[in-house]
Amino acid sequence: MTRTIRFLFEYGHPWPLWEAPPGNYTMEPADYQLSPELTELLRQSYQLWADHFHYDGGWTSAEEKQRWLAVSQQALAVLRREVADFAEVVDGREL
Repeated sequence: MTRTIRFLFEYGHPWPLWEAPPGNYTMEPADYQLSPELTELLRQSYQLWADHFHYDGGWTSAEEKQRWLAVSQQALAVLRREVADFAEVVDGREL
C-alpha cells in the first residue's frame, strides 16, 4: 500500500511532513530516512515560513514569499524523489 505524505506548513510542527493514520500524523525527516541535504532544505523552508508568514497578516513582503516558494519548491521536488519508492507526496502549501 502506497503511503501519502502531505507537504504543508503549520505552526507548532517544524517539519512540513504529515501522514494520514494509521501511523503517526506528524512526521520528521528521520521517520523517512531523508538525506541530510533534504532535511536542511525542509528546515530552511519552515524557518522562512515561520519568520515571514502570519495567518492574520500574510507575508511580511513579496520578496520573502518568493524566497520561501523557491526553497520549498526545491524541498518538495527532492522529497518526491527520495520517497518515490514507497509514498506519494501531496503539495498542501497555500500559495
